[in-house]
Amino acid sequence: MTIKNYTNKSKKLIIYCSVPVFDTWPKKWKLVEFKNYGFDVEIWSTEEIFFKQENIKAAASGSKTYRYTELEVIKIKNLLNLEKKIAELDAKSIVCIMTLGFRNNKFYNSDLDIFNKYKIKYVIHHLIPYPYIPDLWSKLKVNLKFLKIRMNNNKKNPSLIIGTGSEGRKQVSKIYKKNLIYKSLPSYNVLWNKEKPIITKKYVVYVEDEISLSPDAALFGMINPNHDIKGTYERINDVFEKIENWTNSKVVIAASGKYDYTINPFKNRQIIYKKTPNLVQHSELVLGHKSSGLDQAIVDHKPILIFKDIGFTNEKNKQINKFARVYGINSIWTSELTKTNFEKNNYVNLVRNKEIINKYLKEDIIKGSFFENLVSSLHEI
Repeated sequence: MTIKNYTNKSKKLIIYCSVPVFDTWPKKWKLVEFKNYGFDVEIWSTEEIFFKQENIKAAASGSKTYRYTELEVIKIKNLLNLEKKIAELDAKSIVCIMTLGFRNNKFYNSDLDIFNKYKIKYVIHHLIPYPYIPDLWSKLKVNLKFLKIRMNNNKKNPSLIIGTGSEGRKQVSKIYKKNLIYKSLPSYNVLWNKEKPIITKKYVVYVEDEISLSPDAALFGMINPNHDIKGTYERINDVFEKIENWTNSKVVIAASGKYDYTINPFKNRQIIYKKTPNLVQHSELVLGHKSSGLDQAIVDHKPILIFKDIGFTNEKNKQINKFARVYGINSIWTSELTKTNFEKNNYVNLVRNKEIINKYLKEDIIKGSFFENLVSSLHEI
């Protein structure tokens, strides 16, 4: 897919977030490149309206580079200032809403009321479809959830909805009342083309979970869902040692960059930051818990072992187990890994993977990259 030349049709594009703008997604969106395709990009954040300052600081405290810095992030301190800035936008401007703000009622969004008041063209995304276990009971529960969302979506009137996968398309049709413009995009969390490997030798990759600090929990003032940090690291390292002996390959740690390891808790195994898709793409085997970084293993047909741990809360272990079941994989307790269940789970189901890709990551009919499809879709509004 080739992007048209839009350099003579400049539009203002506002990337709006009610949460802090961290480094996990903006670089994948290639926001700095939008200026080359007819967009004047601004990033607005209303984080200080909807979150406590101490929680924002705590969420970013694990890493000096977790905050996004490639482009300026404009901090808006109150709703009056937000309304003033919205009122100044011209008719060509587009607001891409990443998150809406809420306090006590997640279905009441005071910022959305402002966008609607000034009839601003805005985009809503559904780029990470709700995953569910493929059984009748789970389908019933998720459809009831969608019905509740649909009932509370009556205020939303986007000019465009962007989503991912055939399931994303179905879900959007269920949670919005109107026949709105919808564009399907490939997942931005995945490398769809082969990159040059960072490591040339055979290796096993562990897609790290932020055990020492959970930024999301900290942001919402919740406790870390990992209540036995020392014990969890010990059990994970035991898993690594077993797998290294069985595969004759070293385990490499793929770190997201949300937490900087001043002391290596993985017994001096190599830690590589912000290169997870590449590391997964060229690995022999992928280990993890419930990170979206594991999607790359599905796309590149790598065997995956998913681990629960007694040091995680019951809720987190339930989420890990659900994540595994959605992808047709068995979750394993770190303390119960044996060579028998290692060999039983160290395989790839190509048919299942292709179904998951079409369902959650990229519809078969979609061509081109996330960036190409997004730029084209925004110019069509």
